[in-house]
Amino acid sequence: MNEETAMTFRMIALATAVASVSAWGALAQQPQMQHPLGSQMTLSADSLPEECRAAVQASGQMEIMQGMNMSGMMQNMQGMTANMPEAQKGYMQAMVKMHGPMMTGIMAKDADVAFICGMIAHHQGAIDMANVVIKSGDNAEAKKMAEKTIKEQGQEIAEMKEWLRKNARKEGNR
Repeated sequence: MNEETAMTFRMIALATAVASVSAWGALAQQPQMQHPLGSQMTLSADSLPEECRAAVQASGQMEIMQGMNMSGMMQNMQGMTANMPEAQKGYMQAMVKMHGPMMTGIMAKDADVAFICGMIAHHQGAIDMANVVIKSGDNAEAKKMAEKTIKEQGQEIAEMKEWLRKNARKEGNR
């Protein structure tokens, strides 16, 4: 790995960490905010199944997040992404879009429900990243792996949503 590639990976990791921390504060303040890469990013539980939203609400954890305000960190990402190729920007968008709902999902009091809710958002992030390589990638094998990821992660999301329908209510999360 050359130094430029290593630096890019470090920048992506830093930006992801910043975005994760920022999501906590922004989550309680507004359902969406402008992402420095130009798109809207959802930081709320809106993209999660109703069972997840109900479980997080019932856990009382949303009140903890309301006192946090770190949304200004998102502005710091603009400089880091200015010279990134479109594919890297796409990966960043996918990761930032994933973190808010994933972190919200794991706030459910029930460990099983929290895992499933967090993984739904995580798998959707994998699908979004796979779509980037399908759009921007050059390697047929990488694109084939991305297509496989989309199929398998989509199937697992469907299975997890079905599990929630059967089990979240039984676990007292509704």
